Amino acid sequence: MAYVCKGIFMKIQKAWTTIAAVEFDRSVNFYRHLFQQEPQIFTPAKYAEFETAGIRLGIYRPTVEESPEKAPITLFPAVSLCVQIEDLDKAIAHLESEAYVGEIRSVSHGREAYAYDPDGNRIILYEPC
Repeated sequence: MAYVCKGIFMKIQKAWTTIAAVEFDRSVNFYRHLFQQEPQIFTPAKYAEFETAGIRLGIYRPTVEESPEKAPITLFPAVSLCVQIEDLDKAIAHLESEAYVGEIRSVSHGREAYAYDPDGNRIILYEPC
């Protein structure tokens, strides 16, 4: 994918999502459990990166400058990790001990439930109809 911006040619080589995790170790363990694998890149207490099912997710411990106290206030998560699964009930049972999982909702495209990682990032568990 390439874009021209102010006469400069820019070619995007890769893109992925990263999330800040104040509770770094707890969050990395949560995503180990969710993805059922070890991170492909891991720097203790600083950074972990998972790649599975077409998504690349980085988890980093925020610096003092990036702390929640200095971040802009948001009332709604700006980014949600959407995970399409085969069986919503089994996915919820798998995550019950690791995360808060809300009620199952029937939506026009299937069933879904919101789960939250240890830092409050929203994960939408989605089962298509």
